[in-house]
Amino acid sequence: MPHRKPYPEDDDRRICDGGGTTRHLVLGTDFITDVALFSMQVSEPLRLKPGHSSTNVALRTLSEALAKAACGMLDIEPGELMAEFRPALTPAGMLGSEAEIFLYDTLPGGAGFAPQIADRGLDLFRSAWNLLKTCAEDCDASCYRCLRSFKNKFEHGLLDRHIGAELIEYLLDGDLPGFNPARLRSSTRLLANDLQRHLQTGWTCEVDAPFDGPSGRVVAPILLTDPLGMAHVVALSGPLTDGQPTDPAIARLLESGRTVHVENELVVRRNLPHATRDVLQKVL
Repeated sequence: MPHRKPYPEDDDRRICDGGGTTRHLVLGTDFITDVALFSMQVSEPLRLKPGHSSTNVALRTLSEALAKAACGMLDIEPGELMAEFRPALTPAGMLGSEAEIFLYDTLPGGAGFAPQIADRGLDLFRSAWNLLKTCAEDCDASCYRCLRSFKNKFEHGLLDRHIGAELIEYLLDGDLPGFNPARLRSSTRLLANDLQRHLQTGWTCEVDAPFDGPSGRVVAPILLTDPLGMAHVVALSGPLTDGQPTDPAIARLLESGRTVHVENELVVRRNLPHATRDVLQKVL
């Protein structure tokens, strides 16, 4: 909108007319080097939706792990190979079914490292998986013993070795692995405690509470009971399997038609108020 200039250029143009913003302009440069491109395909319930926080975390983590593993395999200095990711430039990429990670030489013109790793994809992904699963500090998400470095300091908030390991296991085996049990227990307790603080009088909140389901006794990760005695089941999904409970018994309960309120584990860890508000809006 038109507004007064904080520092007028002259007496005749004290008012800026506004509307001078240029949109859809991208500034970039060409960097010629050697590249190794790896394409990854996933299927329901696992998704890599472009722009989603869980996708950014998974692919950034995997990129850093692959770059570090590649440097180790080629016995070169860390940073001589780096990695980036993008949705695949296909319809499947837009739907979250396909993504790409490319490793590139940081030396202008290329040093021949990326082509050497292109034909060793299976060994590379296994090495990256081992790096993510065997952190010396057994960290909760990432640390300087596994993924963090000075070079990726602006990406530390996107590095989560448990999410990266889950994705690699799926890519290697084709089966959907279970998410880290310790993380799930911690996040479940975190959500339950916050729900307890916000529940109205007469409500109860229990963790690992048994109740009678359609096919027998089931243990709910979180069981909310309203003043009328009606039970509401709350469960967590893995970061990459939004809407799919990690507990097989709860997943079967959901398939049977029973209402289950499913929250994403990564949302609970990164935006607890949003997760709590979402559950309360559904049950109140």
